[in-house]
Amino acid sequence: ANTTSRPEKFIGIHFFNPPQLMKLVEVIPGEKTAQEITDLTQEYVKSVNKQAVLCRKDVPGFIINRLFIPMVHEACFVKDRTGATLEEIDSAVKFKLGFPMGIFELADFTGMDVIHKATVEMHLRDKKVINPHPLVEKMFDEKKLGQKSGEGFYK
Repeated sequence: ANTTSRPEKFIGIHFFNPPQLMKLVEVIPGEKTAQEITDLTQEYVKSVNKQAVLCRKDVPGFIINRLFIPMVHEACFVKDRTGATLEEIDSAVKFKLGFPMGIFELADFTGMDVIHKATVEMHLRDKKVINPHPLVEKMFDEKKLGQKSGEGFYK
């Protein structure tokens, strides 16, 4: 927004992959975005049968990735520290927390390339957000990206 001559018309929209299946969309107005633009954007999101979530501040990871990316790293630490299997951790997340997918399942679905990039970007902007687990970078370096490469946490 800082590089445009019309910051009042600048707004971000974050669809989740795959967008044809995922209903949630983050709407991120800039500091100077006009309320009318925010309202129009939220109306647009609803018009394409999506659920808009307004991110009132532009923080690293917005809302969802600010929660999800650190959870991937923490799930790796939990596996190391408790000896629990991937399946046990994913089952706990699904059945106790009510998530539709486990953390490792969702990481494989999202892709370790996406998770790695988000980790680096979020960590650069705010070191307090993530305690990076080395396995994430190792999997990225080894091209174990999840479903898109045929191997990730699960094969």
